[in-house]
Amino acid sequence: MATVMKWKTVTAIFLLVVLYLVIGAAVFRSLEQPHESAQRLAILSQKLEFLSQHSCVNQSQLEELVQQVVSAVRSGVNPAGTLTNHSSLWDLSSAFFFAGTVITTIGFGNISPHTEGGRIFCIIYALLGIPLFGFLLAGVGDQLGTIFGKGIAKVEKTFVHWAISQTKIRVISTLLFVLFGCLLFVALPAAIFKHIEGWSALESLYFVVITLTTIGFGDFVAGGSDIEYLDYYKPLVWFWILVGLAYFAAILSMIGDWLRVISRRTKEEVGEIRAHAAEWTANVSAEFKETRRRVSVEIYDKFQRAASIKRKLSSELGFSSAPELTLPKRAMSINFSDEWDRNEKEAGLHDLTTPLTRNGGSLMNGLDPGRGDVSVTEHFK
Repeated sequence: MATVMKWKTVTAIFLLVVLYLVIGAAVFRSLEQPHESAQRLAILSQKLEFLSQHSCVNQSQLEELVQQVVSAVRSGVNPAGTLTNHSSLWDLSSAFFFAGTVITTIGFGNISPHTEGGRIFCIIYALLGIPLFGFLLAGVGDQLGTIFGKGIAKVEKTFVHWAISQTKIRVISTLLFVLFGCLLFVALPAAIFKHIEGWSALESLYFVVITLTTIGFGDFVAGGSDIEYLDYYKPLVWFWILVGLAYFAAILSMIGDWLRVISRRTKEEVGEIRAHAAEWTANVSAEFKETRRRVSVEIYDKFQRAASIKRKLSSELGFSSAPELTLPKRAMSINFSDEWDRNEKEAGLHDLTTPLTRNGGSLMNGLDPGRGDVSVTEHFK
């Protein structure tokens, strides 16, 4: 049965993501806002310079032209140059590439439908095509995982002969798998795009990563420049996207498996720790009970010996045996005699001290059996 993540865990992850977003926003703002301000000042100065050099054009006419240019750019039309040397953005290869970006959820945004019919069809097309592409991506990812898994197994067999631990072998083979995939699906395509599109190395790498992570900003798009492309160039780019996404899906699946294994091992280790703690607690409790029992027995033996000594002394002095001391009772002797008190009151002998011997007899605690003295023992727990 699948375990459900606790609310505390969800809340902690949510707060971590929010913190990550705040940090990212602060960094992007510090990096990009100065460039944006510089570009705004530059275009404003150019507009003022154009108006000063062309007195026949007023500011409203210039703003109208700028709005038309902006609208053309948003529609995917490059207004630079003459319209005769521009290829259509909706030819068969470009339309195929656009359809591929729809079902892969990349959505570069460099072109988009502007007619009502095109937008309605795009909605239906995406709702049907995205799940279909998901099944295809899962199948390709499984096949890539199988291929790379066999390669990893061969690498592990090679390292086994070198007397390396299984954990190190798994880490090394996984790193080799990731490195080979990055070279095949990231570094090599970036070099090809750099050569064909005329981008810098950073721009090519940026496009590859943004595309394979399905972010797709659209600021860099393969096949979007004003150069002549082969008809199969854009379809090949889409197939590269398919295989690259499957590779990244395989890596994410492998990372998920690792996390599940680590979580399972962590739970097992925590269970073992709890079991050891419970066993230790039980042992300590048993030892404590045994120690308490031994102390109780020793105290009981001491009381028994004291009672035996008392009986022996009483026997030697000619008295009847006193009540036995029993554990855990304590004894307190109270001596009184009603007759002696009455005689004492009558005689007014309040300061009389009772001797230990009377009439030649040895008496304990000043008690005289002939006088009617009684020893009362009060037992209490």
